Amino acid sequence: MVDAAELVQNFARPVLDFTFEAMPVIISACQKAYKVYTRLPLVYVHLLIGAVMCFFGGFYPTVFAALQAAEHGGLITLRKALGALTEEMMVIIEENKKEDAVDADGDGAV
Repeated sequence: MVDAAELVQNFARPVLDFTFEAMPVIISACQKAYKVYTRLPLVYVHLLIGAVMCFFGGFYPTVFAALQAAEHGGLITLRKALGALTEEMMVIIEENKKEDAVDADGDGAV
């Protein structure tokens, strides 16, 4: 059982480290993309959405149905919730960095 726990820890730690390093970059990029999105005229927004669905959408009807379901199911609520989660995640990441920098047990390993 100890071997399994060590194996999981050896796998999970790099994944979590990568997540904590990548998440601020992803959040920042999404915030910048949203700012650009809000400044674009609606015609260009429709053009970009159509291009994404056409070339990267896989099954066009599925992508379109998912977008319509999100719109009818509370896209505004989802946007607010994701914004709150983003802010909370940034706080957690910053506090984790502060905690990681402290050698609480005095063994020399941070």
